[in-house]
Amino acid sequence: MKKPVRMSLKGIVSSRAEAEGLIEVPGDAVLIERGRPRWLLINCPCGCGETYPVNLDPAAGKAWRIYRNEKQGITIFPSIWRDTGCQAHYIIWRNRFDLFGFDSTEFGQPEDFKNELVALKPTLLRHLSTNDYRSFVDIADQIDAIPWDVLRACTELCKAGHATEGVGPNRGTFLKI
Repeated sequence: MKKPVRMSLKGIVSSRAEAEGLIEVPGDAVLIERGRPRWLLINCPCGCGETYPVNLDPAAGKAWRIYRNEKQGITIFPSIWRDTGCQAHYIIWRNRFDLFGFDSTEFGQPEDFKNELVALKPTLLRHLSTNDYRSFVDIADQIDAIPWDVLRACTELCKAGHATEGVGPNRGTFLKI
């Protein structure tokens, strides 16, 4: 079993050529910006040695969302599932890679930001409906939160008996009990 890998942001540059020499080990990343975030160049956290770009610019096609600030680091949404090479599947959440199938720990162990998740729960209860299931992504957008934070907090609300998650195609949607 592999341990979770921390993301190490090696720099913010304006071109891929500038980024190439900065990435050396699994988890290294460089943000490419020209006016706004364009790409996140990553050395795969699984250890396969491949470096590849993640598109952050919707004008260039299918794009991932980036959330970043000094305190929380970088989060990418949704998950990244490589369909070539090693075919790793993972999320980047607060400068940490959570690799599915490589780590036996539960998704998104929140030890380092537990207080923030506790503070998020009352807000989520106000935004969950007792009549209609709501997507954690929609709620995150509405309250300007990181979707992975909202998903984790909603999951904890379910474990505490305050909410329930949809099943099948409704997985990722939640209803207040």
